[in-house]
Amino acid sequence: MLRTRIRAGPLAGFVLSLLFAALFAVLNVGELFIPALTPEIGKPAPVTLRVPYGPRIERDTHDGGFTLSYEHGRVIVPRGTVLSEHNEEHDAAMAYETVRRQRRPGLGARLASTYVIHLIVCLMLTVYLRRFGQNRVRLLRTQVGMFVLMAASLVVAKLLLLFTALPEFWMPVAALPLWVAIAFDRRTAFLVEVGVAFIAASLLRFDVVLLSVLLVRGIAATMFFFKRKSSRQLLIAGSLAGLAGAVGFIALTVLFEGRFDLGADLRRWLGSNVLACVGGGLLVGMLGRSLREPAERAMGQVPREKLLDLTDLEQPLLKKMAAEAPGSWEHARAMANLAEASAAAIGADALLTRVGAYYHDLGKTVQPKYFIENLAPGERSPHEDLEPEVSADAIMAHVVMGTKILREGNIPEPVVEFAYTHHGTQVVEYFWHKCVEQGNPKDLTQEHFRYPGMKPQTKETAILMLVDSIEAASRTIWPPEHKKFEEMIQRVMFSKLASGQLDQSGLTIEDLRIMTTRMASTLVNMYHGRIKYPWQRENERAGHTPAPPTGTPHPARPATPTPVPPSGVAAQDGSAAAPASSRAAAPASSRAAAPAPSPARGAAAEPTAGNGEAPPPAEDGKTEEPAGSPKRAH
Repeated sequence: MLRTRIRAGPLAGFVLSLLFAALFAVLNVGELFIPALTPEIGKPAPVTLRVPYGPRIERDTHDGGFTLSYEHGRVIVPRGTVLSEHNEEHDAAMAYETVRRQRRPGLGARLASTYVIHLIVCLMLTVYLRRFGQNRVRLLRTQVGMFVLMAASLVVAKLLLLFTALPEFWMPVAALPLWVAIAFDRRTAFLVEVGVAFIAASLLRFDVVLLSVLLVRGIAATMFFFKRKSSRQLLIAGSLAGLAGAVGFIALTVLFEGRFDLGADLRRWLGSNVLACVGGGLLVGMLGRSLREPAERAMGQVPREKLLDLTDLEQPLLKKMAAEAPGSWEHARAMANLAEASAAAIGADALLTRVGAYYHDLGKTVQPKYFIENLAPGERSPHEDLEPEVSADAIMAHVVMGTKILREGNIPEPVVEFAYTHHGTQVVEYFWHKCVEQGNPKDLTQEHFRYPGMKPQTKETAILMLVDSIEAASRTIWPPEHKKFEEMIQRVMFSKLASGQLDQSGLTIEDLRIMTTRMASTLVNMYHGRIKYPWQRENERAGHTPAPPTGTPHPARPATPTPVPPSGVAAQDGSAAAPASSRAAAPASSRAAAPAPSPARGAAAEPTAGNGEAPPPAEDGKTEEPAGSPKRAH
């Protein structure tokens, strides 16, 4: 089994929660244990002193009634201010700090309670990511990256609180859910926003207004972010989120106090809470845009700029494949077009899918002659002299070697993942059936012929697995009609579903329906017909070249049937007996010199019809075979 990316299990999630909850607790109260940061009357304040927003219940000594007072609703004493006992705000700030720093009674209990609250939030995040998140957020690398970014955001918020006199609403913690929405999905971003907002509010004794503004701003930023390909959209989302936060702040203030003087607030300029709400949103957009690439790297994703670099055909690994395995390279390019269109149709990462298609078969450069698309016409196949299990090992080796080459070439792991998932855990059925036909003298099992990779874990890798079979089977469809392509695509998809290869991919039935329509349309357009040039018609009339069945350049179908193995040796997934690793059948003209036919996955079960129409492909859509057969192997 290949080494793959590590998923975060229950134990890993619990350990992560313990560690980061401790870190967040230290951020919350760490300054209380540093003597140099203790404020004293008559001396400059070593840090900015803040009293959280909150009501006080006061009793009227005359009539015994109670009133709700916000007299010291929000106090900020800037760092460096000389504290005076005659200043009411200084007195309130000193009283608050004195209570915070009292070791008796209850400091230890308060610290433990703070840690427990943070632990609950962290466990909430890790449990959701592990049990309900998409496959990519279940990776240990991704979860560690998220928590590291969360810790970094909270460190920035804490520094803002301690060393500036700016209102707390400038906290740019909403940048994290923006990055999560870009890299993964909005639902995960919403939950991350709840967690980071809750912990950020705990820095000011769970200030309810601060918590509410942070939640409104973070969720709004995620909702207003529509086009993840556009960096400018981050600024727009941040601006709209800032406005939403300002509206929320005004509404809450009126709710609690019964009034709000907007003019007086705006005249405070940098001390304005409304401007801080808006400015914090703008800051979120700017940080989200400027730090997007390192943030995506921290969460294990590949930045868009890096993916664009990998599509450059001058990339050394792509040049190596084009030179050493040209047939495989041309097939990869054809797959890239079809896979990219399918990914775009369902909202998956189309660029990542294209890059994965380019690199997934790089392992074929090690032994290119074991795959018929890399053999010259009439060239002898090495499989003719090998035992079935040895041939299967040679075919399966391209998955292992491709993964090795990509990792040694420092290709990002999300791209490497395409190499070890595009065949999943399927069986190289052609050679397994060949072994059975020979009597299986070594008592081998299907496990000896099973690919050493893993099932697709993302929509993008699942799309590539499907396209690998669909692009191959499309070469057997004649005439190239939309309905025929749809039927073939549905059979391929059902075969993968039946064998469980798509169980962990996250693809929905709706995704498969949309992909079927898009791929069928794309294939029809790929195999469109053209009008013949005059010189072609003249050559036909002169008898220089035989006339094709129609005016389309689609490859002609063979005139003789291709035998299939007995039904008793069908694969467990119900597909015909050709290797899962094989791909599209070459045109008839390029197969003229191939060896005699052998059992093929997706080959016809009866002779080709006289009108040139090929029978339906096998259930998994594969139509090609390893080198040594009349069809192509992959």
